[in-house]
Amino acid sequence: MPTRDLMRSAFVGSAAEAIRRNVGFWIDIRNAVAHRHLPAVDATVIPWAQAGLLAFEETIEQEFGSEYGLGNSLSVPLQLSGFRDPGVLASQKKLQSGLPIDVQALLADARSVPAEILNDPRYMMRVAFVPYVPSSGRNADSVAHFFRPGEVPSELDEALERYVVLQKLTGTSANLRATEVVAEVERRSGYKFNTNMHAEAARRLGVRPLRGVQNQTLKIEYAEHVTAFNQFAYTQAWVDFLVESLSDLESFEEITGKPARSLASRTATVGAEPS
Repeated sequence: MPTRDLMRSAFVGSAAEAIRRNVGFWIDIRNAVAHRHLPAVDATVIPWAQAGLLAFEETIEQEFGSEYGLGNSLSVPLQLSGFRDPGVLASQKKLQSGLPIDVQALLADARSVPAEILNDPRYMMRVAFVPYVPSSGRNADSVAHFFRPGEVPSELDEALERYVVLQKLTGTSANLRATEVVAEVERRSGYKFNTNMHAEAARRLGVRPLRGVQNQTLKIEYAEHVTAFNQFAYTQAWVDFLVESLSDLESFEEITGKPARSLASRTATVGAEPS
């Protein structure tokens, strides 16, 4: 019996539509993608994979009993670092943009389903990460609670239906070139400041890697490494931080490696009439 017909026989009725659609998604992936386009689709299909795994677990327990469940034997990795890193996101987009048009259309269609199906965790699993500081304050940076689909406390479920809270960085996005940063810092600080000083300051303040180390984003609130161009873009918060950090002669030399020179003296020299 074809897989789709078998699925329709096993999961009957409107209550199981989300499961049928999830399995149908994997049938389409098998037919259109197989192993030809990995890892370009890996990150994209994770929500459907999680949902399918949970639905399979639920079905096993319903049909054969909880003693046959796999939950206690499964190890599910949770990868939180890197997904918002500009370099990682740029790499993912580049990989996915190289997929055939029919595969891109398939992935787009998978999200173009009725809202009630999209919100059903048996079709696509979306995780809400709600961190809080543990009472001991010693053993963990944060603690996360995970709930089975259908077991989310009503007050939390109500809130998640209305909005999802994501931690957002303060300041504007990284859209300033180094030359723009240099000009603004020089104007506001009153000291001569060039691109070499800026690069040295960024390294000493931990915003850029040290010489000889591969370029990467270190402090996204101040700078992002744009992988495609192998350059850094900077935020307004970085400009403000630099101006404050270079506010006196001692700190200026410590951060840039060069003694501070007043712009006023340079202007006077340039504007002086020949004798």
